[in-house]
Amino acid sequence: MGIEGLTLAKISEMVGGTLKGDGDRVVTSITSPEAPCPGSISPLWEKKLEQDADPEAVLLTKEGWIREDGEGVEVEDPRRALVTLLEYFDTERTAELPEIHETAVISESAVIGEKVTIGPGCVVSAHCRIGDGCLLAGNVWLGKHVSVGENTQIEPGVVIYDRSSLGRNCIVHANAVVGCEGFGFMPDAEKGLLRIPQIGTAVIEDDVEIGVCSSIDRGTFGETRISKGTKIDSHVKIAHNCTVGEYCIIVAQTGLAGSSTLGNGVTMAAQSGVGNHAKVGDGVIAAGRAGITDDISPGSVVSGFPAIDHKADLRQTAALRQLPDLVKNVKRIEKKLGELKQEKE
Repeated sequence: MGIEGLTLAKISEMVGGTLKGDGDRVVTSITSPEAPCPGSISPLWEKKLEQDADPEAVLLTKEGWIREDGEGVEVEDPRRALVTLLEYFDTERTAELPEIHETAVISESAVIGEKVTIGPGCVVSAHCRIGDGCLLAGNVWLGKHVSVGENTQIEPGVVIYDRSSLGRNCIVHANAVVGCEGFGFMPDAEKGLLRIPQIGTAVIEDDVEIGVCSSIDRGTFGETRISKGTKIDSHVKIAHNCTVGEYCIIVAQTGLAGSSTLGNGVTMAAQSGVGNHAKVGDGVIAAGRAGITDDISPGSVVSGFPAIDHKADLRQTAALRQLPDLVKNVKRIEKKLGELKQEKE
């Protein structure tokens, strides 16, 4: 089913903006300002990109940025207004009629809420509870005693292990794994490496998003917890007994080692990491590839390995880049001193 177009007047009303031009113009898509197409609107909020915008583009932009003969909608925050339009045009999230596919395998002891969609090849094991309005796409596997909150969407290939729980309004993207066994081994005189049983749980609170192919281990004992509103990118690893605070952002290829803790509102940029038992305070920003090996105070911005204050790391990096020239200068000085010594002799 297609999405009905919006007039510019309606868009202006939706985003609280100012209409410029023909309010009856119908918008059916969103495109870049460099390559507009008929029926599209183009977001623009960076001044440096204004020169690249096609003169014919219908813009969603900042106040005063549309030329006199142009058309579009001006708003205080075009980026936030764009989100409103993207939500409207997001056909993949458009609700379908709920159904349970004939190939789904559902335990008799499972409790299924109202208006739930369970796609082909899904497995819902014993004593699972699935809240109202949930979506399980194809080949989702839910272990025993798994709880899924209302309106949560679970995409193809996701595995949720026994006793794990997901809150309301979560999104788990394709091939993510929640509640798997943690990586626990210890040296042993007889066996070489002794496997440590992992008998805990994984708890995912409300409004959490987990990216493609990310993995969240259950606790060795106790729990691994991801608090409400946190957004986890693709290919992220969160180990056993980690605690992640509210509204954190964890970007692709980041790893949290066992029993590490993130406070509220922490940002972990791409390929960053946190060592065992390290505690990262509220509001910390870890730059890309930062390696946190010790506790970090709230509000800090860190980078490098081991992670230190970002400005200090930049100074160190700048100094390192001067080393080749410094080595050349030292060699030149040594050569000159040698020549002076020979002259004296």
